[in-house]
Amino acid sequence: MNFSKVMMMASGALLITAGGAAILRGIRGPEGSIQKSAKSFDTAAMPPNPSPPKNSTTANLADAFGFSDPQEIESAQQLRVLFTTGAYGKALALIEKILANQAISQDFRHWLAVQLPVVLASDGWAAIATGDCDKAIESLRRAASMAKDLNSPGPMQADIRRGLGFCLKKSGQPGGAEENLREAIKANAGDQESRMLLADLYESDGRFSEAVQTLEEGNPTGDVAKRLEVMRRRAGEGDLQQVQRTPHFTISYRTGEHEGLAAQAAQILESSLDEFTEKYGYKEPATPLEVILYPTEKFSWVLGGVPDWAEGIFDGRMRIPIRSRAGGGTGIISQVLRHELVHALNSNMTGGRALPPWLEEGLAQRIGEMASGGVFPFPIKPAPFFPAADFSASYMTFGAAAAGSIYRQSLYLVMTLENRDSDALRRVISSLSPNLGATADPALTSVGENFSHLHEVSSGWWKERHPLAAR
Repeated sequence: MNFSKVMMMASGALLITAGGAAILRGIRGPEGSIQKSAKSFDTAAMPPNPSPPKNSTTANLADAFGFSDPQEIESAQQLRVLFTTGAYGKALALIEKILANQAISQDFRHWLAVQLPVVLASDGWAAIATGDCDKAIESLRRAASMAKDLNSPGPMQADIRRGLGFCLKKSGQPGGAEENLREAIKANAGDQESRMLLADLYESDGRFSEAVQTLEEGNPTGDVAKRLEVMRRRAGEGDLQQVQRTPHFTISYRTGEHEGLAAQAAQILESSLDEFTEKYGYKEPATPLEVILYPTEKFSWVLGGVPDWAEGIFDGRMRIPIRSRAGGGTGIISQVLRHELVHALNSNMTGGRALPPWLEEGLAQRIGEMASGGVFPFPIKPAPFFPAADFSASYMTFGAAAAGSIYRQSLYLVMTLENRDSDALRRVISSLSPNLGATADPALTSVGENFSHLHEVSSGWWKERHPLAAR
């Protein structure tokens, strides 16, 4: 997911010009979709550049800022430069230093007081962009208190509260998350992103009727309306479920039907987690991972939009269909659980940012489904190797045959990497972080590789049917 700097704004004299606000994107919201995490607000008239244009005068700046002392104007300009370049920590330090000076004018002091929650909020969202929710919570809590005291615009207060809600949920504080998301909606009833996150929180708590009500009250359209339709289906299935908890998982299953399967799933998941953290360097999740078991016939209908060939899905939750066994009965497929667990752990490492599909699916197949010493299963008639660009596109759009081929070739890419360096997978996984970006190259750098070269080597080996074994 791509992140850009967030520039939060308040009413009155502001740090940046109209049209100059960037939008931070990338919170993994319901359905694994990418939600807008902050919106830009209207700004007051300000000089268009971080430094005054050559033909500007001190009087022009005084009119814009609302104070006239040359030193104060210079300090305001310095603050704006720091803000517009994303140096929020330095901007905060400068504000606090200036406010400690008792000699500044009351107009300048008021202007700084308005800017402080703006900078704090931006600092908080920047911390979210790097996966540092502890820092984000600290900055956003201060921003929320100040914005409330200043009676800042509702949309700004909503954005601050949404950030708090997201990070508190991620940090295992659902009560605080709910309170802040409700405050966000109270501040801005049209804040659909907060409604989506609050509905997601309610789903995690099994409060489906409240999730449905939250979405209904927002007069949903577009993606939110689709989300509401799916949530109504999940509410019907959720009423039939209960939860089994383990140290690292919450497993929802059909009451009276799947108790034994839930226990089996718990054993598989806990042992697999131990294996993956010890062998490959994955981090244990800070809060339990959610797992939902569905009857096969309900799987696609309840989730909505899932391709028929999907055997499981991770969208922030591990969703697993209960397959029918030959001769009757149902069962858990261990490889499916392990496969989706790898996706969940990848997401935990990257702060919810999706990896390029080839790396995401290649790791899930190799680690989740293959034992050490296993040999790559070449098809009888291998399809041509896909172009490099196809490995970065969503695999959900592929038909069953093409999906099978590109999944298999994603595994081949990962196994090529492993066969060139026996410790490559552990080093790549250990380098996963919220700052990875849209490509895998930063992670591949840890093993002296890049995707273009890896694709070239793999496609050549594929043509030769070069054998590969799991290390």
